[in-house]
Amino acid sequence: MSRLVLVKHSMPEIEPDKPASAWNLGEVGRRRSVLLAARLREFRPAVIWSSREPKAIETAQILASDFGVPVKIADGLEEHHRENVPFLPSKEEFEEAVERFFRCPDRLVLGKETAEQSRERFSVTIEKVLEAAHADSIVVTHGTVMTLFTASVGGVQPMDFWRRLGLPSYVVLAVPEMRIQFVVESFSS
Repeated sequence: MSRLVLVKHSMPEIEPDKPASAWNLGEVGRRRSVLLAARLREFRPAVIWSSREPKAIETAQILASDFGVPVKIADGLEEHHRENVPFLPSKEEFEEAVERFFRCPDRLVLGKETAEQSRERFSVTIEKVLEAAHADSIVVTHGTVMTLFTASVGGVQPMDFWRRLGLPSYVVLAVPEMRIQFVVESFSS
């Protein structure tokens, strides 16, 4: 049995004048990524997969350095496409927008794609990652798409699951049955 480890990237440096897809890790995020690498040592990936977003790539590079494996960037692992949404300064506003997104999966309510389009894009890419794998797979990605995928295969309630995910966090799924083995919700630095 192999495992799929979906990792939500570490803590970024928030830059309100840039879209979240362009944010890099902050110092706290880099420290937490080192802690994350130590927690993931039981897994034996041949490569660390990452979305193309800087905060995910940086998280993946720290993991890959610890594991002594390369990073591969895969289109389709990126966060729900919402570059056209202005920065939402309050946690409440952001959570309300995400809750609408999960509640209306077939309607365009936030950003440039529906929840269902995001989940389908991500799922197709995960299938390709697993086809290329010969051992455990570690994928550094983002909270919303990670939640959509986990809800579709593991039956979790999306908003509750999404709220629990820290920066970073991860879920381990048994492959091929896609059964949730465990979730690590947060790290402190």
